Amino acid sequence: MSESHMAQKLAASLANLHEEMSVEQMQLYQIYVTKSLEARMAEEALRAAIGEEDTADDNIADNLRDIRKVLADQEYRLSGNECVLLGCLSKQLEGEDYTDTKRINIFLQSYERKPSNTTKIADGLEKKNLIEINSDGLHSHKMYRLTQRGQASAWSLLERFSHNGNKLSVMKEQSS
Repeated sequence: MSESHMAQKLAASLANLHEEMSVEQMQLYQIYVTKSLEARMAEEALRAAIGEEDTADDNIADNLRDIRKVLADQEYRLSGNECVLLGCLSKQLEGEDYTDTKRINIFLQSYERKPSNTTKIADGLEKKNLIEINSDGLHSHKMYRLTQRGQASAWSLLERFSHNGNKLSVMKEQSS
């Protein structure tokens, strides 16, 4: 049955229906139609929101792949600072608010990129206002996360490496 034929049939049925229904029945029918419309609109909004979440997840997955690609390619000459920034960005994208040096060490070691002293690097990055540290003590693994400036630096670093294919250290060029 075509949509126009179905619409005509529905219009004729509704035109005759009001003659057969009492006022109370018509009010209840109106409530029913209103609730059905609200439910349909909510369902469509939910489907759109789920689609947006899927798109956001796809973007995060793409960015994580870019980070892993840069870390895995040993031709990229990354400094310890750059490795830690990319490691922090990766952990942040995975949903970790704060991460610690041990987790970053393990992550970077899986790409054979572990710096000699991640804690010392974290201290230096804190002085540059690229990360903020939350520490339980002098000899504990420090918990830290990227600051806004650190996030911007990590994204810039990732963009330069993943899009330009530049194999030289970007951090050293920025410092000069």
